[in-house]
Amino acid sequence: MNSARLLSVFFGVLSLCVLPSCVTSPGGSDLGGGSSAIGDTARYLAGLSGSNRSDLALPRSSAEWKAHADRMNSLWTRQSGRQSHIGKFRKELIGLTSPRVLFYPFGGPDYLHASSYFPGASTYVLVGLEGVESIPEISSLSADDLSRGLRGLSYAVRNQIEAGYFVTTEMRSDLAGGSLRGTLPLLLSQIARDGKTVHSIEAVSLDGAGNLTGRGGACPGWHIRAGGKDIFYFRQDLSNGGLGDRRLLKFVDHYGAPVTFVKSASYLMHQGNFSVIRDYITNSSRGLVQGPSGVPYRNLRDAGWNLRLHGNYRGAGSPFTQYTQSDLVAAYANHTHPVKPMSFGFGYLYNPSETCVIVGRR
Repeated sequence: MNSARLLSVFFGVLSLCVLPSCVTSPGGSDLGGGSSAIGDTARYLAGLSGSNRSDLALPRSSAEWKAHADRMNSLWTRQSGRQSHIGKFRKELIGLTSPRVLFYPFGGPDYLHASSYFPGASTYVLVGLEGVESIPEISSLSADDLSRGLRGLSYAVRNQIEAGYFVTTEMRSDLAGGSLRGTLPLLLSQIARDGKTVHSIEAVSLDGAGNLTGRGGACPGWHIRAGGKDIFYFRQDLSNGGLGDRRLLKFVDHYGAPVTFVKSASYLMHQGNFSVIRDYITNSSRGLVQGPSGVPYRNLRDAGWNLRLHGNYRGAGSPFTQYTQSDLVAAYANHTHPVKPMSFGFGYLYNPSETCVIVGRR
């Protein structure tokens, strides 16, 4: 499995206003003037039924859109088997699956897995390096543009489902031929496939105190309201230099101590230049579900976390073998903490017989 995977997205849909009450595009015939049209756009991208809009070059009745719907249906059918395993695993996460805020650093726009493991969260804060640029209204796009865009979207989802996380290099390759960019369409399609109706979308950023402001400041992102949830995606470098005044962490703190989810983080927190985010997760989270590419085991052990181990960790796979944690291998072997088997892989370790999930509580 290619391990150079972190995050990435694709496809822009709407030019959105940034006012807190915004549910429509300022010049947006695309949205039809209401939140129901936003929800329908999300369903269109997801390959789901809805209104047969006559202003689109590829209406739902077109062969091209039907092919997109077939691709997306096939992908979600494939994902459904994995979802059943995740549902059973959630029994091991009692007290963690419905936090006020779920913090998912290094995951990019991976709403699919955030929601699968933590369906009861009120607020999701997803963080990655992929773009949040504005894009054309879909009604302005040609049939060729829409066709390429929908193919790129489905290819990106395919990689997400096959690997369990986004692959930056492959995602960029999938989307390179399209005229649309950004994380928004992928987020919208995942939310729609999760059975939630999108009610509003706001382009946001954060001020130095971690408060939401209109787009134009640091830490740009999206705020999506859907199904009674607040879903945030922020573009943010999580290195020590990138976090700067810690405005992203201050934003998370507004909701109280988070439950943190780390799945495929390229072992960045094993490096000194990511000590700020590592220490924040270690010292400020009330719960943690992560693979070994997240916070090093020794940091959690030394901080006195109550840990449970899942799987049968034998070391980091290629190309991350230098990050094998011998103390974590020993903890599994010696049953230093309770150990339970896994029926599916997690993160980079996709083989359930060699995977690793660390569940921590404070």
